[in-house]
Formats: sequence, structure tokens, C-alpha cells
Amino acid sequence: MGRSRVTSKTEERLHPRLRAWVREAFGGRLTEAQELTLPRVFAGESVLLSSPTGSGKTLAGFLGVLDFLIREWEADRLVEDQTVAVYVSPLRALTYDIQKNLMRPLKEMGLEEVIRVGMRTGDTTAGERAKLRRKPPHILLTTPESLAILLPQGGARAGLKGCRFVIVDELHALAENKRGAHLGVTLERLERWVGGGLVRVGLSATAAPLPLLGEMLVGVGRRCEVVVARMERDRRVEVLSPLKKDPYPSAGYTAQRVLDDIGGIVQRKRSVIIFCNTRSATESLAHRLKRVLPKLADKIEAHHASLDREVRLGVEDRLKNGELRAVVCSTSLELGVDIGSVDCVVMISTPKGISRALQRIGRSGHSIHQSSHGVLVATNVNDLMECVVCAEMTRAMRLDEVRLMEKPLDVLAQHLVGMAMEGGYTMDEAFEVVRRAKCFEGLERMEFDRVARYLRGGGMSLEKQYAEHFGKIVEVDGKLAVPSKKVEREYLANVGVIHTEGMVSVYLGKRRLGQVEEGFMKRLKTGDVFLLAGWMVRLIETGVGEAKVEEARLALPTVPAWNANKMPLASGLAKEVRELRSELARRIEAAGSGAEERGWFVRPVLEVEKKEVILDWLVERFEISGSNALAILNHCLHQLQVSCLPTAERLVIERYVEAPMGREESGEELVHFFFHSLIGRAANDALSRIVAWRVKQAVGGNAMVTVDDYGFLLTLKAFQDLAVEDWRELFRVESAEVDLRSALEDSELVKWNFRGVAQTGLMVPRNRPGEERRVKQLRWSSEILWRVLMEHEPDHPLLTQAYREATHAFLDLPRAMAFLAGAEKLEWRFVEVPVVSPFAFGIYASKIKEGMMLEDPEEAIERLWRAFQEKVGRGEPE
Repeated sequence: MGRSRVTSKTEERLHPRLRAWVREAFGGRLTEAQELTLPRVFAGESVLLSSPTGSGKTLAGFLGVLDFLIREWEADRLVEDQTVAVYVSPLRALTYDIQKNLMRPLKEMGLEEVIRVGMRTGDTTAGERAKLRRKPPHILLTTPESLAILLPQGGARAGLKGCRFVIVDELHALAENKRGAHLGVTLERLERWVGGGLVRVGLSATAAPLPLLGEMLVGVGRRCEVVVARMERDRRVEVLSPLKKDPYPSAGYTAQRVLDDIGGIVQRKRSVIIFCNTRSATESLAHRLKRVLPKLADKIEAHHASLDREVRLGVEDRLKNGELRAVVCSTSLELGVDIGSVDCVVMISTPKGISRALQRIGRSGHSIHQSSHGVLVATNVNDLMECVVCAEMTRAMRLDEVRLMEKPLDVLAQHLVGMAMEGGYTMDEAFEVVRRAKCFEGLERMEFDRVARYLRGGGMSLEKQYAEHFGKIVEVDGKLAVPSKKVEREYLANVGVIHTEGMVSVYLGKRRLGQVEEGFMKRLKTGDVFLLAGWMVRLIETGVGEAKVEEARLALPTVPAWNANKMPLASGLAKEVRELRSELARRIEAAGSGAEERGWFVRPVLEVEKKEVILDWLVERFEISGSNALAILNHCLHQLQVSCLPTAERLVIERYVEAPMGREESGEELVHFFFHSLIGRAANDALSRIVAWRVKQAVGGNAMVTVDDYGFLLTLKAFQDLAVEDWRELFRVESAEVDLRSALEDSELVKWNFRGVAQTGLMVPRNRPGEERRVKQLRWSSEILWRVLMEHEPDHPLLTQAYREATHAFLDLPRAMAFLAGAEKLEWRFVEVPVVSPFAFGIYASKIKEGMMLEDPEEAIERLWRAFQEKVGRGEPE
């Protein structure tokens, strides 16, 4: 769709001063996003705007606010000490951009001294915060956490009494995590404070389902208009793979031939963003790309959230100013930070979901007049199938559905303390306010009361002896209150849901490069070399929470490993990859003219003409090259040489016996069972833990578990070996949730989640006013509390929340349960394989990657492929 006409009715409704500025700045034309949003704001209605990056949606949110403020000023009704509009962004960097972008129209209209814009984030100094309290701005730019901090503080809250508008930017980025649930309750508290009637404007990139996001924005029972401004730009989505002649490249994109292809893109383009799915991969690729392009090395930088803020801002400024040819990043440049003009976005593997792919691709051609160009780089042949499906779904805008985080009890605990500080709430009123937030719609009074009991004294197991220590709220004359100023200070120092990890700050001279995990640093010794911020550095010495390094140009690095896991495959994308496999299996089986017996396997035989038919279908259906289509088909045919194809209706279990390296003479064997369940990493993680627990109960001993998006691997000792009938019994759906809870007892996963929950729920504060708590102290406190609660109060609300997050956020228990429920109806194929099958290469490589240097995983894949060739012959399938 194009832009609206110059004489549109919506534009005519703008204040003449603002209308003149629009005409001067944009040729008198509003974008479709602005045309659709403004009438709702003029009518005082809440609205959710969904539109692509570069469609003018941020200005769409602010135009109605600016129009209101100008009219109020003109009528001499503009109050000096009241904030009229609050803009909330999940990124502090985005608030800086918005401040600069807002000042432009105000200056050009001569209103910069009339309409004041202020910013309140975690970076705001104490002096600046004091100024904001004394003279609140008309437009406040803030983050979810900073807004929550303002509400309990009488002076700051007073400035919000006249608030009329709330704009929430990048709403989709908040939807599926605790920050969204936290913000939902904050907005309900703000609504109560101003007396109702807030006009809420949500800005979101393409997401689904939009009605659910609208409810999240406005709360339960309120009306929200949902408008979609498509303004479809030309969007090119290509798939690049290193598969030229050899069917299996090295394990991943670090292989030289992929780097050469990416380097070619960087050389041809003016500005490129390269997205990786992990921070360690970001560092590795930035380092290797500099080596491939030595003449451009000083114009290639890394960018991710663990880098120092000044380092990140420096990279963003250089990119915006056209000084960089390529920036390699993780997720840190996905959201709407102004990065200037980017020619092309390269994605190393898929971002595991269609909404995220669209968001990344939209960072190129960041304007409604420019086309977007995205390149999906398949890291290996397994990844190629995922990439071609992702590209097709992205072109067709077939989105994954957002899943809101439901009633996080630690967030509830934090808000109850804030409401107690704010004053004026009875328990019943607090319960009703919280339940108006969409994420807490299903909260039951019993759950609410258990959280309140915890806040009064720590809960049933702690209140008798430690009520004074853990007590955060009291009731005075039937109203919630806090027992001391100490509780208030601790609350204000610990607002938010992002918990403290064990991170070590790394200094190159006086320059702070960023942070790496404490566990990673502990594995290093003085003199070791690693990568950070694109620098190859050598460890000189370590101290409490910090490490000193020097530059090390000519050494092999060890890449930092951050605790963030690889993103799990979204359910929609997983389903489509499964369907592709299923369709290929049907076409291959239908086209097969016979089979060639080779002892322990049957080699499929396809006539050339029938093979060409399948290749043509792949090329036309997925808009891919003939070489990529051939690689996919040959991948399936190679799989059929030793096993069979897993499909939506068929569960393939492969048994592979391996003599452990260096122990062949002892006769000890490892038995690998590959389960090809294409349900995504998080669901496979849950499923594998259930099955591994049941193996332990059935035959004893522990199973080594390896998971990825396409299945999981259980590595057993010979005495644990099981037949197919045994595995059927272990895949029953009955008692699966109970068994997972048993498997998770005393697990590091639940303990890790409990540390975060205990911090968010204010049981173990991250920070003490005036001092930062050492991570070791936080862990020690969490460990003690974990053991006390496990023994004496296993249904404590914070322990309940830790299990809920482990099973529904980190793991995907619902999808695993759905798989188990349908397992009986599947066709089971139990296959004895003499070598790791092609479809299992990725899972097996993941198993042996631990502790390896950069090149080893690649060599491992090459070794597996050579072993496969030796077993089945070196020729390509017929």
C-alpha cells in the first residue's frame, strides 16, 4: 500500500501548526500507520498499531499526543508540573533515540521551551532524577522498571496525576516474558492513580494474535482497537548455503567457504548487519570475518548485550554514520534503535521464529521507500531445510503465536510491596487491580493470599523465626503498608525482573569491554586468550568481579560462553519443517522404482526423471536454487541409506553402538539412542528429561542427555540397553508431569530459576541500598533458602514459580505432553544403524562439542561424514 493523499481528513484534523510541520517534513503525507492510529487517539480510544519497521509507527503514536499538548498550550490549559504522556520502551537505547527524534519537530515548530521532554531510565543520575521530580516533563520517556519505581514515590507519583496517554513501544518484545507481566500491573496501578481513562497506544512489529496483544496492552475488560498498517515494501528473502558439491560442509558457518560467501556480501554492500543466535557465536564470527577481510577489519564490529554500554553506543553511532561495513550481533539490534541505512541483513541460521525473522529483515531498508533484503545462511544441510521453510513462511507472513507468561508469582510479590508503599490499597482492592492485568487474569485468590502470607513473614516455614527479616508488608487500619524505611529502600533498589548473573567485568587497560560469565572466567588461567567485543585478549589477572586483559593478536582464542541458551525453535516453524520432511518422504516413497539390498540397509533407487520431478517441486515451492534442492533431496536419500525418514506420523528411534575412545579393549560400549522428535529444543528438553528419569527408574543408572530442535539423544551403558517395547512404555503420557518434577528435584535448572525468582520476589535482594551484593553471596543465600523450602514448604509460592518457569519457560512441558499424548498413534520405527545417520549428525555433534576448541566440532562432523561414506559407499544416491 502507498501513502495517503495530501488532503486526507485525518491530516486536516491536526492542529495547523503540527499539520504545517508534517507537510514540511514529509511532503504533506501521513503514512498509513499514522492515518489509522490518529483517529482513535483523537477519539480517546486505546489502540494497538501493528506495522513493519520503518512505517512511521513511532510518530503515529506521538502525533496525537503532540496535537493534544499544542491545543492545551494554546488554550492556556497546559499545566507546568504534570506529565501528560508516558512513553515506555523495553530498551534504554531506544528512549535516547526517541528523545532526539521528538526534539526535532518541537524545535522546528518553535515549541522546545513550551513542551518539555524528559527521560528517566536506569542511567539517569540522581541529580537528573531530582530535577524531574521538581519539574515533571510533559512527555516522560522511560522503561518498564523505571516507571514502576516512580509509582511508590510520593513526589514522583504526584507528577503523573495528570497523565492522559501511555505509549508502549515494541510491545511484542515484552509479550512473552516477565517484563510484560510486570508492566501490565504497573499500568493498572497508574490507571488507578489517575482515576481511569488512560489512552493506551501500543506499537508493535508484526505479531500474532493481535487481539491478545491488545488485551495485554489495555487490561482485562477494556476495549482496544487493533489496526494493521501493512505498507508492504518489497521484501527479498534468500537462502544461502555452502553446499556446492559436497553434501556435508563443516559443522557450522565457521567453515571457510561460508565465511567467504558472507565476506563477499560485506564487500558488495555498503552496510550489513549479521545476526547470530548466541553471543559467543557473535564473537567468533566477528573475529573470523575480520581475518577473511583484513582490509575491512577496522570496519567490522561485534555488538551484544554483554558488551559495555559505551562500547555498544560507539558501534551504533559508527553504524549510523556509515563508518562500518558490517556489525555482527546477537539479538541486541533487533528492536527499533535507529541504526541508519542498512543494505542487507544476514541471519546465521534461522532466528527460530517468523516474527523475529521479519523483525530482523526489517532492519534493512529502514524506510517505507526502501526494499528489505534478508539472507538466511544455512549452517549445514540439516539447517538448510529449516532455512528454506523459514524463508517461505516469512514471505507469506505466517506468524508464530505469542504466548503470554501467566501469573508469575514473584512479579506479584514485588508489586504487592510497591502497592503497600504507594498506600491506599486493601487486600481486596490490590487483588482486583492485579487481576485486571491480562497476564494475571487467571490468578486465584488462594494463590494471591499465599504470596501475601510470604510477604508478611517469609511463608509458613520461615515466619515463626524470621518474620522480622522476611516481612515486607503489614496491614494498618485495613490498608497495605510497609513495616520500615529499610523495606522501602530495598524495594526501590531491586525493582525489575532481570536477575543478577555471575558476571565478570573485563578491562583492557582502562577501557571496560564488557562482561563474561563467572563460570567461564574460572576455567581460564593467566595467559589464556579469549574474544570479547571483537578483541582477541589475553588474561593478565583477575580480581573480585573483574579481570584485566591485554591485546593478543596472533593466538587461538577460546570463545566466551554465556548462560543464555540457543533459542528454541518456535512451534509453527517446527511444524512446517516436520511437514516438509513428511512430504518429501511421501514423494520419495511414491517415486521409488525399487530398492537395492546391501546387507544391513536398503538403498533407495530413484529414476532420474522422478528425481527431477521432486527437485522441480522443491525449487518452485520454496523459491530456492537447484543446488540447494539437490542438497535437501540427497540429504533425505542419504538418511534412507542407513535408516528411514522421520515424519509427522512416524517416530524414528535409531540405536547406534559405539566403543568409547581409548577403551575399546575393555569391551565397554556406549549405546546411543537417537529419538527423532521434531518438536523444538525446549520441548525436546522436557521430553528427554522425562524419558531419562524413567530409564533410571526402570534399569538404574543415569542417562547422558543431548537435545536439539530435531530430537534428543540418550547415551546409555550396555547394562541399560532397552528394546523397542521398553521404549514404548517409557513414552506414556500418564504421570509425565509428576516424573518431570521428580527429575528436576535438586536440579541445577530449578535452582538457577529459583535464584532469579528469589531476587524478583524480594526474598534475596539483588542490591542493598548503597552497595552491590556479590554474586557469591546471592547464590549462598538462595541455596540455603532453596534447601529449607524444599524440605519444609515445597509449595511455597516462590518455589512453585521456580518450577513453573523451569517447565513452562525454559522447558516446554505442554508441547512435550502433547507429543506423548499422541505417541501411541505414531508409526514406530526402531532402526539399528551401523553409523550415525545423517539426520542425527547435528545431535551427535552437540554431544561432543563440550570443551572443544573452535575447529573441533567442524572436524567432528567431517569425521562422521567420512565414517558414513566408508560404510555405505562414496557415491551419491541414485
